[in-house]
Amino acid sequence: MNAKLSISKLLDSLDQIHSSTSESYQFEKALKIILKESKKLIGADTALLGIVNEDRQTVEIVAKIGLNEIIEPIPLKQGIIGWTAFSRKTLLVKDFRKESKFLPLKKNSNSCICLPMPLNSKVAGVFHVESSSSEKFNVESLKVAKVLANESTKALSKLWIIEQLKSKTNQLHSLINLNRNLVAKLDRASILTNLATEAKSLLNCHSSALFLFSHSKIVLDLHTMVGPNGIQNDSSQINLGESAIGGAVRRKKQIEIHDILFTEENPFNAIILREKLFSMLVTPIIYQNDVIGVLNTYTQEMHRFSDDEKSIALALADLGAITLENARLYEKTFNSEEILRRNEKLTTLGLLSAEIAHEIRNPLTVIKLLFQTLDLKFPSTDPRTEDVNLITEKINHLETIVERVLGFSHRNHNTKATYCLSSLTKESLQLVRLKLNQLKISIEFDDSEKEFNIDVNKGQIQQVILNLLFNSSQAMTKSGGLIQIKLYKDDSFAYFSIKDNGHGIPKELQGRIFESFLTNRSEGNGLGLSIAQQILSSHRGKISLLESSSTGTLFRFSIPLSKS
Repeated sequence: MNAKLSISKLLDSLDQIHSSTSESYQFEKALKIILKESKKLIGADTALLGIVNEDRQTVEIVAKIGLNEIIEPIPLKQGIIGWTAFSRKTLLVKDFRKESKFLPLKKNSNSCICLPMPLNSKVAGVFHVESSSSEKFNVESLKVAKVLANESTKALSKLWIIEQLKSKTNQLHSLINLNRNLVAKLDRASILTNLATEAKSLLNCHSSALFLFSHSKIVLDLHTMVGPNGIQNDSSQINLGESAIGGAVRRKKQIEIHDILFTEENPFNAIILREKLFSMLVTPIIYQNDVIGVLNTYTQEMHRFSDDEKSIALALADLGAITLENARLYEKTFNSEEILRRNEKLTTLGLLSAEIAHEIRNPLTVIKLLFQTLDLKFPSTDPRTEDVNLITEKINHLETIVERVLGFSHRNHNTKATYCLSSLTKESLQLVRLKLNQLKISIEFDDSEKEFNIDVNKGQIQQVILNLLFNSSQAMTKSGGLIQIKLYKDDSFAYFSIKDNGHGIPKELQGRIFESFLTNRSEGNGLGLSIAQQILSSHRGKISLLESSSTGTLFRFSIPLSKS
């Protein structure tokens, strides 16, 4: 073979190698092309590529040609492959029969070239070729093999970068989808199960486990364990004093344990032994600087978790913490709404009782006066004397009851203090923000004139604001809508206006909306606006419907400004 032909063939082979990496972007296919071209150019019978696994300290054969035997991972320093990877030195064996230190990978091979594949100051892998002929390879063959090995390393480096980008893209898509799924879930158990499942999938580990703190904050309870076959029905506890996990909780930082059984002595060890787990990454789940649990991922062999793996675990833990808190707040919001509804019923009952008592007092006073003017006096022995005394006693009793009801109502209305209307509004919006978010309703809040106070009963005014918010939200379609709130004032009054883009109030009802028990909703009681009007009236304020049509409704109420 002349020099020109050798160079021509070398250039052709290099072109094939580069084409395989720039066109196919398929890792296994590219490796096969590299080996095929190397085998052909050097004249070898066998060619293979091994990649160094730093965690396990082995060389794993990822592609081979001309060799049918299965090759297990080769420990560093062992055999011709392991020695080359460890020593970072090139090895040329012209005749294995004269070599006492190394043996060929293929039984009938008599010569070989073995080269390290350096990448970023490390040995990324090993390039190895063998021939059944002795003295097959020489210095020229070694030079060609080095060129092929170097070019193969560059090609593999590019392929690894592409594979990493693909992996990160998939991980990003998975995180986005997980975020959407978790946001849609308000069930705490489902959120935790999804979190553990996605941790195992994204980190490509053997198992994942999610632990939550018990009330004692000393013991972690296993909530979800996910293995190769899905969710496992395991239950266990870990005392922080018996586990390295305690360090992650106290420092509020991730830790990785390369040999679990060396550090762990707790009931969870039974599961560790059963699953043959070896290494562990512990990620605290933190919300507002408080650790609420940990997310653990496990491998079955010694593994050093990469920065990417740690970042993914941190992202999952942060996402889980926020979603869990949202679920808790959502539950709290609905409980708060139930309390508000119950308070509304109590207020309604109080107002109705006061109205009834007021209506009873007038005729009762007339009855008492008329009865007294009758001046019914009978002899002491006459049974009617006892009847007159009894009637007088019962009239006085009724009068006392009426005064008590009116007195309670009066005291209740007079429990007032000075508040900022903007703060009352923000607090009310905070109570219903999750429900409005679920209904896809946006809020535009204009409180540019922030500093003005009103003397009010806080609970009653917030009841008015919440009632108007609920009415506006119930006027929206399933696709959501917009509520605009504006606060402003003049010399005497503070004003609260609320406008929605809902379906509006029917024209035939607009003139009667403040009547008691008037409603066009099957779930309503028709008392909300009536109560709001009475509350504002007791505060020397007023509520008005300014406009309503098929494009929306605008309400406004006014309250005197505080004089203090």
